Amino acid sequence: MDHAYLLTAILPVIAAVLCATLYSLWLKQREHRHVLNWSLAYACAVLGSAISLARLITENAAPFSLIANAFLVGVAFFAARGALLLHGGRPADRVTLPILLATVLAGIWFGLVSPSVFWRGTIASIGAALIFLIAARAIARAPDRDRIDRLTGLVFVLTAALLVARPALAFALEGPIESEAEVTSAFWGVSFRIFAMLSWCAMAALFLLRATSDLMAEATAQSLTDPLTGIGNRRGFFTAAETALATVDPQEPAALLLCDIDAFKQVNDSYGHATGDLVIQELAKVLSEAVEGTGAVLGRLGGEEFVVLLPATPLEPAVTVAEAIRAGYARRSRAIAPLQGPVTVSIGVAETAGEEELEAVIERADAALYRAKRKGRDRVEVAGLAEGTPEVPQRGTSHSRRYRRAFTAPEARTRTRP
Repeated sequence: MDHAYLLTAILPVIAAVLCATLYSLWLKQREHRHVLNWSLAYACAVLGSAISLARLITENAAPFSLIANAFLVGVAFFAARGALLLHGGRPADRVTLPILLATVLAGIWFGLVSPSVFWRGTIASIGAALIFLIAARAIARAPDRDRIDRLTGLVFVLTAALLVARPALAFALEGPIESEAEVTSAFWGVSFRIFAMLSWCAMAALFLLRATSDLMAEATAQSLTDPLTGIGNRRGFFTAAETALATVDPQEPAALLLCDIDAFKQVNDSYGHATGDLVIQELAKVLSEAVEGTGAVLGRLGGEEFVVLLPATPLEPAVTVAEAIRAGYARRSRAIAPLQGPVTVSIGVAETAGEEELEAVIERADAALYRAKRKGRDRVEVAGLAEGTPEVPQRGTSHSRRYRRAFTAPEARTRTRP
């Protein structure tokens, strides 16, 4: 089999594998429309290259070439559309779709009205190049682009440059293509197939890197986030809290608030778990609003228990924040249907002592929280340095057994309070 025919036969297979791979990734993250568009780009590549293969066994190849060119410009359209959705939130169809339509119409003109293999292919290359450059410009202007995105933009620019250079080089080497029969074995056709294979594989590698990287980042975020409230779960809190404490002077005081919804079991028993979820979500909102912009770290330790770390915050302002949370939650919980009255929260507040380990601070706040419960609930109590565990491990030393369990056994600390 001639090498030109072999290249033509290989392209649909490569495109089909890439299309199926991207589509399977999209099925795992359907909200990512850019991945679906990249899959559609390779669907166009399958159709375009398959039709190019079909033209080899037909006498009137012009209509097949015309349709194949339209699909191959569609590769650029959907590849760029995916990048535009990812980086701009919008597909920019008002710009790229007219280019696609104009390219198709020009192809029809040079295919049926004024036949010219050279100009039909050249116009298709120029249209695809313009679409790639629009996407590359959007990537270059995206504030959140990373190395994968920059490489994708570079591949788009190089692809656009080669799309324009290839017809010019083919014309310089062979002159204008006069008939369809010349296309397959001429530099015009062979160079396109080699270029398409390399370009499609390069773009697919970057698209797959982008999709899998985003999928892994989302999985990591989900492992650190409480799905009900959207704030950090136990693991997420400890991870973020350790990072926050490492960025401030260890000699500066930090405050920790341990919050527990009063009589939560009674709420669940009387109104159902759906209402219980609303009660928990409302406290998460109150906490988030109370410490917004302060650099505080929030977490849901389990059940109805929440924790707030206030880095570089002395005890007095921390107590003020705690009182605002307590009062605000009692007021806002009245609006939760079908509750007949307010739901309250008890809060234990503790201040770090020197380089005290985070787990030790939680233990002292926990003791203050229990004292608030015993005194009638709906209270803020402040922990003394003598409360909690007798040992005060230093920040940066090896964790205590209980602290290590906080990362591996979330259920170990979940307790039911009155």
